[in-house]
Amino acid sequence: MLNLQALQAGDAHTVEALRESQNRVRTMSLIHEKLYQSMDLSQIDFAAYLRSLATSLAQSYREMSKQVMIQVDVQELSLDIETAIPCGLIVNELVSNAFKHAFPNQRPGQIRIAAAVHNCTRVQLQISDDGVGLPANFDFYNSPSLGLQLVNGLVNQIDGLIHIETKGIAHFTIEFAAPSTNHEHKLSGDGRATPC
Repeated sequence: MLNLQALQAGDAHTVEALRESQNRVRTMSLIHEKLYQSMDLSQIDFAAYLRSLATSLAQSYREMSKQVMIQVDVQELSLDIETAIPCGLIVNELVSNAFKHAFPNQRPGQIRIAAAVHNCTRVQLQISDDGVGLPANFDFYNSPSLGLQLVNGLVNQIDGLIHIETKGIAHFTIEFAAPSTNHEHKLSGDGRATPC
């Protein structure tokens, strides 16, 4: 339905708004698809979900994905649906923003999605790109962007913290409590997962 509306829309702004809505709906539907495929209906294979989400976003921005690649580097990780949905929407918004703003004039580059359990107790979810970087006056907490306002609210929803690096690249790190089922691995000093 949203796709039909986009085809009938008369201006680029409306088309983009409808595409963003499509991506948000698709992000949530992927969660339920992974949930139905799971042996445990209370947990989602978040690594597999992020790989599927990255593929979906690349298809949505297929006119750009020829020169902008998405790299997914995710430790095996399970999340409950109450955490997985907000995390999926956060990834959707930040990756979509990177596609729209980080690579003007057909600039090539890469968007990276990473997630791992740190010190057996905290999940770190990272979205970064090697595009033009964030504006010098970038204010995440007071952004007029609906997408970034949504990210801010979703980070609060999972009782998380967000750290943003703006020097040279755009790098967002969201950190939140790890479910107890993921405490069997931690990150070593070189970033590899090791048993706790």
